[in-house]
Amino acid sequence: MASQTSSPATVGELVSVTKVVDGDTIEVTGGRKVRFLGIDACETDTRGGREARESLELSVSGQQVRLVADGRRDVDDYGRLLRRVERDSTYVSDYDPYINDIGLSLIGDDAVGVYERKNDAPAAYLAELRERDYSSARDCTGTPVAPASSGGGNYVSNGDVNMPDGALTGGYCARKWWC
Repeated sequence: MASQTSSPATVGELVSVTKVVDGDTIEVTGGRKVRFLGIDACETDTRGGREARESLELSVSGQQVRLVADGRRDVDDYGRLLRRVERDSTYVSDYDPYINDIGLSLIGDDAVGVYERKNDAPAAYLAELRERDYSSARDCTGTPVAPASSGGGNYVSNGDVNMPDGALTGGYCARKWWC
């Protein structure tokens, strides 16, 4: 059972998302940059990072969100606000009453993981993020190319049956069909 670290009724600052910087950082009203507390997405120069940013753009671009200060520090080393980011919604799901926490929804993405370095998120929130994360490794290589039905495609034939070229080089092998 998930801990109850966030709530749809949490009080925080209501802002508009003006830009998605990458998979774990947004820009809001007033040009302020906000880093999602407790999560880490692949960098945008990777395929997984581009996918994480696109996913976040679909979720929050042009929307109003609620910023909740919940960490030990207010800003990170780069001057970004450290916040839990929640949808501004009165919708409450019977299945998951904490569905409005965007960070909790992002953690299921292959290109997003729990931030393990200098993490300022509360222990209970980190535990909830880890519970919802399906793997301890992020995959920055992106979504694999599906096999071509004609038997062609970008596949090696040196004994690595049905493995895309480069599948096990230069990236993580987490939560993928070939692992």
